[in-house]
Amino acid sequence: MTRHSLLATALLVSLSTIFHLPSPVAWGADNPSPEDRLFSLINQERAKAGVPTLTRSAKLDALAGEWAARMAEKNSQFHRELTKSLLNEHGWKNLSENIYGPVADGSPRAILQAWMGSDGHRGNLLRESSTLGGIGIARTKSGEVCAVFNGAQPKPPAPPEKESSPSASSGPSGYVSSSGGVFSLDSVPAGMRDSSVSLPSNADGRKLNRLNRTNQ
Repeated sequence: MTRHSLLATALLVSLSTIFHLPSPVAWGADNPSPEDRLFSLINQERAKAGVPTLTRSAKLDALAGEWAARMAEKNSQFHRELTKSLLNEHGWKNLSENIYGPVADGSPRAILQAWMGSDGHRGNLLRESSTLGGIGIARTKSGEVCAVFNGAQPKPPAPPEKESSPSASSGPSGYVSSSGGVFSLDSVPAGMRDSSVSLPSNADGRKLNRLNRTNQ
């Protein structure tokens, strides 16, 4: 090897040592992600409370992840508006949300402790009606952590439509009341058409989290 080749090799080794960049972290079964660890901790708390564990939902993961990223981008804490259209779009009966950060201590354990230390946030984590869950975690430019938990309950499947009896009177709308009178769908207030898609009550955390602006 020539003297120039030796110098070039030494320089390459030196530069690679100085400017070494760590490889991207590979999350998996042996090395769970922060989101996976937090979700597991939440299910451990549900098991302790005698509540069925949550099933991980890709839709809720995406929803929570998108909102955590938005908070991190704005370097601020604020809730998503939980709307009826959001519930209808994904087929959920109710939807709850916990937010955290931006703060420096964003370990899964710290996030869980903060939420479990607040009655409202703890209620969202342990809500028995919630059967699905999702987690989102993001960092601000300065490295602070933002986290979001979303829990949901799917809407029950719609009952099969009953065939109209030949003796029943029906109008153009096809809806027949128990008394035999006919009414049109347009005459029914929108809020009464399907009670299963109504917005969550205060007990489901819709208004509670809007009032709670702490980092918990």
